Amino acid sequence: MPATHRHAFFHAARTPQPALTCGEDVARLADLDPTLWVILARPTAFSMREMRAFHVAALLDTDGDGRVRMQDVLAAIEWLRPRLAAFDRLFRPFDGLLPEDLRADTPEGKPLADLLAEIAPDGGPLTEQALREARRERLGSDPAAPGKVALNAASLREPLHMLAMTLLRVCPGIEDHGALDRTGFEAGCGVIDRAVAWRAAYPNGLRAYGDLLAFLALRKPVEDYFRACETLRYDPSSTPLAHDPTKPLREGPIAIPSATAPGLPLHDGLNPEWKWCAEAIARWTGRDDERLSPEVWRTLCEQFAPLTAWWETPTLSARERDAFLDQVGMDDTEKVSTLTDSELRKELERLIAAEEAKTSLRATFGELEKLLRLRAGFLRFLRNFVNVADLYPPTAAPLFLEGRLYLDGRCCTLCFPLGTDVKTATHAAAAKASRCCLAYCLATRKGAADHAFLAVFTAGSTGHLEVGKRGIYVDDLGHDWDAVITHLEVNTVSLTEAFFAPWRKIGETCSETLRKLVAGKGDAAVVTATSAVVSTTASAETAKPPALPSGSQMASVATLGIALSFVASAVAALAAAVTHTPLWKTGAVVAGIILAVSVPSVILAWFRLRNRDLAPILNASGWAINLPIGLTARLGAFFTHNANYLGRRFVRRPKSR
Repeated sequence: MPATHRHAFFHAARTPQPALTCGEDVARLADLDPTLWVILARPTAFSMREMRAFHVAALLDTDGDGRVRMQDVLAAIEWLRPRLAAFDRLFRPFDGLLPEDLRADTPEGKPLADLLAEIAPDGGPLTEQALREARRERLGSDPAAPGKVALNAASLREPLHMLAMTLLRVCPGIEDHGALDRTGFEAGCGVIDRAVAWRAAYPNGLRAYGDLLAFLALRKPVEDYFRACETLRYDPSSTPLAHDPTKPLREGPIAIPSATAPGLPLHDGLNPEWKWCAEAIARWTGRDDERLSPEVWRTLCEQFAPLTAWWETPTLSARERDAFLDQVGMDDTEKVSTLTDSELRKELERLIAAEEAKTSLRATFGELEKLLRLRAGFLRFLRNFVNVADLYPPTAAPLFLEGRLYLDGRCCTLCFPLGTDVKTATHAAAAKASRCCLAYCLATRKGAADHAFLAVFTAGSTGHLEVGKRGIYVDDLGHDWDAVITHLEVNTVSLTEAFFAPWRKIGETCSETLRKLVAGKGDAAVVTATSAVVSTTASAETAKPPALPSGSQMASVATLGIALSFVASAVAALAAAVTHTPLWKTGAVVAGIILAVSVPSVILAWFRLRNRDLAPILNASGWAINLPIGLTARLGAFFTHNANYLGRRFVRRPKSR
């Protein structure tokens, strides 16, 4: 048994992750402890960027449950092992599938290598587009899935068309009436052969579908009649099968039993509702008797036994039963001869064999396309599953992102797609643990469905971000969308913002206080002016002398004067201190005050920025994240680009005319 491979690791954003540096690292992923994988499971369909990158996730989801798990990745590696020449080929640039990429020494790889040699005989690279053209040329516009035989009976000439359609109608278990395979061919021929044989074995008219149905309808009432007659012979006082005159005749016995009756009356004494059975029995027996004796009835039961036994098979479906009886009732001799023509059957069998060969070719084309797509995109998928190496520079283009958002003088490339069934409130509640600034946006574009996505701002400032702010979203196809913020989870995005945050808050508090003070003074002035007008009018009427200020008003004026004197004294003392203090000491004092206010905010923001994690965002989107995905300040500056005016040329603003 080969020794366990020793995997290498790298540190990124304070998280050790398994490295994929060579083909052996990929080939021996089964030896890697699952606790070391960054991602354990994820949705199949996620971003547009991934769909353009050969959409490997859809290939790995073999069970079609919409999820890609760790075992799906390991199964893909085992599928590649006998088909890919070496896993080191995954690390080479891809311009197309080359003969050197395939193994020709294994039963799984040789058909792929032979087909590649036929499609590209010059040994050049085979692209996905060239493969699709070759498939269309050899298989036509055949929509069948790989491995499925689909002989289109509707396109056959007569009488092959009639034979194929009859086989499709009578063979059991065939759901698609337009596709015939070898199993259906053999089963259908067996049904027709049995129908023809039984038809030949019963020359007395046992041919029609209605004959068997008539016998099945007669069997119980006839047997009940004969049993009642035997009961009367044993006990003449009993009254079996008595007719209830309150009920209709069709619910009564087929005939009134009698101990001396030699058989079932077929004319006189027969229930009028059962008159039709006399003609059927006469056709089956070949003679028109007055009564049906028990011996003749037992002979009829023996003749019908094969059909009734087959009819009452528990596993027989209603469709198979009806189709078979439809062929039992064949009265067209020319149709019977066509269905039993050995030459026609051989020709149809040759067409099915050709279709089987075509099916094998279709399956080989499907495997070759899968190998091409895995050769092109499997390594990149692993770098977004086993680890998240593509998240970091110089690549910094992981598959779980898409597009970029231009808003508020910034370009945000950390955009996560959101499914149509994702609720913003639920997603935000789970994603806020990332400690990132989350802007949930809605992108709209004429002629396209609305597209919801999450933009993570990682640099600059959050001061101008607000719900309802508009921007432009550019998807990976280069299409522009109108974007608007619908929900916002605000968090500090940079140390610069944290440094000025206390001063911004102080400024906002002062401006708000001043606004309230000015607003209060304005209201007081209006009230005072109104009161003055009213008092002036009243004084003019009464002609009383003006009143002197009260004691409380005098105290308020005195208090205001004292406060102003203290403020003036403080300003004078500060000016004197600055005047008689060296400039460097004054600068040191001012710097100390600024640092005393800003440093605590910066320290708290540093710890918060250090703990930013993208894992909760992906977890809220349905991913099973096994390890934290840290977002450092360097990554933050990489994913959010601020407007940069350094090195720009500025001119004087032209004067307006």
